[in-house]
Amino acid sequence: MPLDVTLQPQLPRRRLRRHRIGAALISIGLLGSILWRLQPGRLTEVFSHLRPLPLVGALGCVVTAGALMALRWGWMLQTQGIRDGFMAAWRGTLVGNALSAALLGALLGDVAKSGWYARRERHSYGRVLLACGLDRACGGVGLVLYGGLSLTAALAWGGGLNLGLPEGAPWKTGALTILMLIVIMGLLLRSTRRRLEARFQTGMAQWRETRRALGNRPSILVGAIGVSVIANLLAGGTLACALAAAAPGPLPWTSLLWTFPVIGLAASMPLTLAGAGTRESAAIAIWAAFQISPPVAVMASLVTLAATLAGALPGGLLFWFHPDTGSGTRT
Repeated sequence: MPLDVTLQPQLPRRRLRRHRIGAALISIGLLGSILWRLQPGRLTEVFSHLRPLPLVGALGCVVTAGALMALRWGWMLQTQGIRDGFMAAWRGTLVGNALSAALLGALLGDVAKSGWYARRERHSYGRVLLACGLDRACGGVGLVLYGGLSLTAALAWGGGLNLGLPEGAPWKTGALTILMLIVIMGLLLRSTRRRLEARFQTGMAQWRETRRALGNRPSILVGAIGVSVIANLLAGGTLACALAAAAPGPLPWTSLLWTFPVIGLAASMPLTLAGAGTRESAAIAIWAAFQISPPVAVMASLVTLAATLAGALPGGLLFWFHPDTGSGTRT
C-alpha cells in the first residue's frame, strides 16, 4: 500500500542553514586564498583571451547532460510504477541539481528533491526516494566506468599518467587543501550519516520489490548505466571545454583525460557550494604536471563553475517560484 506523502521526513532546517553558511564561508575562503596568491593581472589576461566557442561548448555539455539525467530519472521512476513523462522528470532533475549545489552534495539534495517531487506530483515519498537512490547508484556506476575509460585512454594513447610534479609548484598548496577538506568531510559525514539513516528506511523497505522489477526489465538498467557514462563524459567535457577556452596553446588532451573525473570528484565533495574552491585547488594541484599555469587552471575551473550554476539556475527558480503544490497521494 503506497505511503502518504505527509509521512515523509522533514530536513533539519536550522542545521542545513548552518551547513550552507559554513559551505559558503569555505568556498569564499578557498577562492579568496587562491585569488590572493595569484597575480590579478595574470588572471585578468587569461580572462581577456577566453575563446567564445569552447564557452558555448561547456554550456552545451551541461544542458545535454541534464537532459540525459532527466531521461535516467524517468526510467528509475518507472521501476516504481511512476510514469509522469519526460518533462516532469526534467523538472525534477533541474530542481535536484539546484538542491545538490545548495544543500551540500548529493545525499541531502536527494532527500530534498524526493520530498519536493513527491509533494508536487502527489506520489509516495518512499517510492520516489528509492527511485532517487537507484538513480544515484546508476550514476555512480557510470562514473566508475567513465573514470576507467579515461584512464585506459590515457595509458593507451596519452603516453601514461604524467605525475612528474615540478619542484616548488603551487600543486603542494592545492593538494594540502584537498587533503584537509577530505578529513573535514569525513568528520562531518560521520555525524550527518547517523542523523539521516532513519530518513532512508522508508524507501529501503521496498528494495526487494524494485530489485525484482529491475531483474524483469534489464534493458532499463543497461540503458540507465549507458546514459550515466555519457552524462559523466559530458560533465568531463564541460571542464575540458573550459580548459580549451582558457589555455593559450595546444594541450596533450589524451594525457589529460584521466584528470577530468578526478577533478570532478574533488568538486563533488559536500563541503563547498557547487564545488567552488575545491575544483580550483584540485585543478592547480593536478594540472601542474602538464605545465598548465595556475591562472589558466583557476580560470578553467571558474568557467566550469559558471556553466554549472547556469545549468542549476532554472531548477532554483522552479523550486523558488513553483513550490510543491500537490496534495495527497495518487500512486
